[in-house]
Amino acid sequence: MSSIILLRPDKAGDLVKTLPALRALIEKVPDIKIHLIVSLANESLLKYEPQVSYSVLPSSWEKIPFDDLKLKLSLELNRFSFYSGVNLLCDPFPIVENLLNAITADKKFSVTSDTLSSDIWPLTFKRSSPKERDESLNIAEILGQALSIELLSTTHNALRAPQLGDEDTLEAARSLGEKTGNWIGICPFAGTNQRTHPLAKWKTFIKSMEYFSKYEKIILLGAPSDHESLEEIKKRIGHSPHLTLAFPSCFRALGAYLKRCDQVIAVDSGPLHLSLALGIPSLGFLSGGDHKRWFSQTSVQDKIVPRGIWDRFPSTAEMCWHFYRWEKRLSKLKKTL
Repeated sequence: MSSIILLRPDKAGDLVKTLPALRALIEKVPDIKIHLIVSLANESLLKYEPQVSYSVLPSSWEKIPFDDLKLKLSLELNRFSFYSGVNLLCDPFPIVENLLNAITADKKFSVTSDTLSSDIWPLTFKRSSPKERDESLNIAEILGQALSIELLSTTHNALRAPQLGDEDTLEAARSLGEKTGNWIGICPFAGTNQRTHPLAKWKTFIKSMEYFSKYEKIILLGAPSDHESLEEIKKRIGHSPHLTLAFPSCFRALGAYLKRCDQVIAVDSGPLHLSLALGIPSLGFLSGGDHKRWFSQTSVQDKIVPRGIWDRFPSTAEMCWHFYRWEKRLSKLKKTL
């Protein structure tokens, strides 16, 4: 079991939830060599992870013909010899099973599904499903089952935050300037439409925040593709000395921006997972779904709103109410310190 290959070709938030299981595995097997197949969205998180190498899939890899994808991976991985290959996705995805078929390993493992090929060993959960259980523990269970190692207890206590680089800290400092007063970071967008709340709600909510704000700086964070939408929010608020737009160069660098904030507000997305992993007081506005699975590891300084009362997206009034309740809680916590 000296060298293994793991598949994590999805969102950055999924890799954030994977890091504790990887670190638990390294603690259990100190001489293990881990190689990951990752996406363009999440590869920056692995740069400073010890004993971990990785290959990055091209954009829209799902559309590449199987034979071409297999050839590309063969050329990329020909210097390796893998004992095991494990698909780390805890739900069946035929396209990722197909990716597992394209790599070479002595044994291959994936969660059981109707489309699993005969040469891939099926993995099952003791609780029959990954639902309503922390995703890091789900990942640890399938990884431990594939490698015949108990990882759950070690994963539970493992560090959750990614390792940042000096260049990330310098980028955030240059972009945001000298830290004075309280700063709050807001990440209003997710990678999928079903998790991205209507822009009009954010315009009204952030306008309300800015009007009553005690923050020296309100930082709206997004990817370059979010620039137009963030400018719309800025235009709605008008000229404000408090408001700043920021576009980190990569997802790992986003962590350095968030660390300069005293609090963070985000939707069901990678930035919310990152903020929680970094231990920053976080308010999460979700849109339904299994919040216990993805957001069970929160502390008293965090508040997760699973959905709205009348709609899966909380209304602007609900967002404001939860925000001010969260602020009061944080104020009480500060007084007790």
